[in-house]
Amino acid sequence: MAVPEWLDSMAACTGAGAGAVNQLAGTPQSEGQDFSEMSPGSTPNDGAAATTRCRDMTDGARSMLEQCDGFFDAVVLAQMDAALAHEFATKDKSHAVAAGETVEQAVREGKSAESLAHLSGQVASAQAAARKSGEQAALATNVVRALGGVVGEEGFDPGVDEQLSGAALTDMIGSLEDLKNGLSAAQAHAQALFVAQQRLAQARAGVPKEKLGRGIAHQVALARHESPHRGRQLTELSEVLVREMPYSMQAFARGSISEYKAGLIAKETVFLSLSDRARVDQLICGDPDAVGLMGNRELSAAIQKAAYALDPEACVKRHEKAIGDRYVSLRPAADGMTYLTALIPLKQGVRILVTLTKIADSLKAAGDERGKGQVMADALMHRLIKHAPCDEGAGTISDHRGVPAGGFGSAGPESVAQAASSPAAGSSAIQAGGASADGWSAGASPAGAASQQLCTTVDEVNISLELVMTDRALFDGANDPAILVGYDPIPAPIARSMIGGGGGGGGGGGGGGPSPQVWLKRLFTHPDTNQLMSMDSQARLFPEGMKEFLRIQDQRCQTPYCDAPIREYDHIKSYAAGGVTSVDNGQGLCADCNKAKEAVGWSSKRKHVGGAEDADPENGNVPGTEITTPTGHRYVSTAPPLPGPVGRRRRRK
Repeated sequence: MAVPEWLDSMAACTGAGAGAVNQLAGTPQSEGQDFSEMSPGSTPNDGAAATTRCRDMTDGARSMLEQCDGFFDAVVLAQMDAALAHEFATKDKSHAVAAGETVEQAVREGKSAESLAHLSGQVASAQAAARKSGEQAALATNVVRALGGVVGEEGFDPGVDEQLSGAALTDMIGSLEDLKNGLSAAQAHAQALFVAQQRLAQARAGVPKEKLGRGIAHQVALARHESPHRGRQLTELSEVLVREMPYSMQAFARGSISEYKAGLIAKETVFLSLSDRARVDQLICGDPDAVGLMGNRELSAAIQKAAYALDPEACVKRHEKAIGDRYVSLRPAADGMTYLTALIPLKQGVRILVTLTKIADSLKAAGDERGKGQVMADALMHRLIKHAPCDEGAGTISDHRGVPAGGFGSAGPESVAQAASSPAAGSSAIQAGGASADGWSAGASPAGAASQQLCTTVDEVNISLELVMTDRALFDGANDPAILVGYDPIPAPIARSMIGGGGGGGGGGGGGGPSPQVWLKRLFTHPDTNQLMSMDSQARLFPEGMKEFLRIQDQRCQTPYCDAPIREYDHIKSYAAGGVTSVDNGQGLCADCNKAKEAVGWSSKRKHVGGAEDADPENGNVPGTEITTPTGHRYVSTAPPLPGPVGRRRRRK
């Protein structure tokens, strides 16, 4: 097993790859040929040089690929698997021996027969686990032998883990990601040149102007082994990046952003004018290091916010137009399943999800053995399949609103909304919540209706839509974008219509009906940094109020690059280590990231961005979390900004 050579191959791979990509990315578009003086049939010298340079770069990339392809040694992987299997086998064997000794001790002490029987069962389980672990270790050793690896007296190479560096492997993964992105950028450059060359060739061949460009995207698709639809998307993306978004292209060529993120930038600015798109491009990608640290949803939200600041009217029109694009589709999935997808307005989508979640939580609390996802899926299918349309089913057993205690009757919709505002120091936030409830006409008992409902056993009242917006945007007509917690920013007019009950759902059932009631909950933010400072003392009781504060402040999982919804609230400094239960020591995480940080070698601490030990908004210091991984790599994350103008920018590191 030549592990040192393997590591040398890793270094050579990343080194050669860096050189190749630097060469690929180092060919600026401005050095292209001047086609204005080209005559039919002529090929300028710089064009031939470009072709030669392209071939050289391709050969360099192919050489890099060959080196990377040869660095991996299956024996090393098998050795580590064997070492892990033997480690488990040793521990399980020790546990079985200890369990046997416990039984012997209990016999000597004269324990009861019931205790001895219980201990004997534990011994049997431990011995069975030890046998299974031993078999798996033997199998892992046989795999090493089959691959021609060295097998020592213990059945594996005991020093395999000492010859590998987790930090080096992490660096390699990151370097290869940058290289991959750089190669994709070079591919985008090549696609832009290919489109220009093909359009010129078609024009010289006599193709009419209105038919110019046909078949070019298909060629790109074939070359990239993609469908024509995907080929068209990739071709259009390369055209936009190369011709209209130089800063994004630079970040792409450096490897700071992936092709997917470059596509996000292009997609979220497609409705802007050319000048506004260029300004957003510079604002978002002017610092390649900063944009490279953003997660996908964070990047999308930042672009939307910048675009809205430049042209709020265009953003509102885009949202209104998107309502007309709503649809439902069905596509096949594995094992006889299908994906039912609906593109619907945000307000209705959130209400549907919250309703299904409440149904699932209620049934699970009542002892339903189905999984939460199964209950939600079953409830959705039941409502769509078993119910007649509302107008036809009203007052019958098909009425999805259920049967009131006094018998059948007409049902009328009601809606409830919650909102919160704060006039704090010129900068404030408002939290608004909306609810949809099944209502009953006079003479019907809501309590009886809830108990007699045919379709669900959950009270669907008090569905909260946590909408955060400034008091200026709500009351004074300002254009500060609002945030629906856990989702992307939305224009202020759309947010006002959601609170006022005036729509926002366009054809999705959001219009009509009475306007909702509104409650105010004050959320205080700092006027310069928009850092969430405190919450109205009457909002919630501890600890639920603290959870709400963290959820609104963090919005999404606070692990860098993770955009998952917050599911758990965690002590940054663990409670066992003396950490206090406070807002400053708390953060919102998804369940998966919360479990990951409990693994060996992970640590977290409060790290205020700006250099100070304590948060100091006056000097631009905002609270952040520094995460240290087992390989020693450190990442700093801060919460995304809340609505309103900010005096200083902050970002995730």
